[in-house]
Amino acid sequence: MAPTTHLLSLLLPSAPIPTRRLLLSISLPTFFATATMSTTTTTTSPPTYPIRPLPTPPSSLSLPREPLPRMDETPDNDFYSQPRFVTHIDDAAISRLRNYYHWNLWDGAHENQVSESSGEGKKNKKRIRILDLCTSWVSHFPPDMETLAVSTARDQSHEAHASDKDEEAEIEVIGLGMNEAELNANPILSHRILQDLNTDPKISLPPSSSSSSSSSSSSSSLDATTCVVSIDYLTHPLTVLRSIHALTHPQGSIHLVVSNRCFPTKVAGEWLKVSEEERLEMVGQYLWWSGWEGVEVVDLCEKGGKEMGMLERVFGAGAGDPLWVVRGVKGAERVGRTEL
Repeated sequence: MAPTTHLLSLLLPSAPIPTRRLLLSISLPTFFATATMSTTTTTTSPPTYPIRPLPTPPSSLSLPREPLPRMDETPDNDFYSQPRFVTHIDDAAISRLRNYYHWNLWDGAHENQVSESSGEGKKNKKRIRILDLCTSWVSHFPPDMETLAVSTARDQSHEAHASDKDEEAEIEVIGLGMNEAELNANPILSHRILQDLNTDPKISLPPSSSSSSSSSSSSSSLDATTCVVSIDYLTHPLTVLRSIHALTHPQGSIHLVVSNRCFPTKVAGEWLKVSEEERLEMVGQYLWWSGWEGVEVVDLCEKGGKEMGMLERVFGAGAGDPLWVVRGVKGAERVGRTEL
């Protein structure tokens, strides 16, 4: 292979990359990511994406033994001590993710959530409680959800009484992450949990701030959990996902977003050795072994986009970032669902 061709093969990040090439090829798009985000609105009708169930029980993978080994076993608190106010997927992928959230977290939760009366003569309130796992300064929620979440967080920070508010809905978002500055910069969070899941993998939730919630434990349960391009960094994924499962009410869901960007020294070592398809199966395996049901993969990869040039592929520009959601539900399988 000619030297120039060999160099280009090192830089192109789209194909599964051998471990020895990964540091250069995958870390470049991350380091050149920018804080500019897409403002694309959600679609007016549910988009159709390929959805396929993953085999249960997993047929080709065995139960992982925790903790999962990594190249860099130094404390994560050191690695994440400096805030990174960047996005780790490109604008096109962010737009697709926002649209997915709109139709699956927002509309889906409204369909399943039981409304509660806030008083005589007042409208019933809809509310959802979401854990944004491994979050930072931005959660990639669509504008409608973001507006309500910011309003809910602001009202709760001022100890407003839920029955005194006029909103017809509340979105209470709990953010769990590693960097305090990033968490504080995220305006949609009603609660912030600073926790290293690789040293303390069990999650405890704060009580719901909504005064309309009952005193039962179910009032503080989760409706949904999101995790964007971070599941590969957990060394105790089963313990974390079991903990979330226990905190989720029946019919609640979990949405693990996967792409091909990573800090290679900090992901689980097995992640670097397998193909993208095997990574999706690995994440599905985590969910299945943790008690989640109806495990399936939603393919959010952009179809029909223009072919990217070399510089776009190297620097993560254009519409190049692939995106999948590996998801599951608690207590019931998804039956007959063929589109979002």
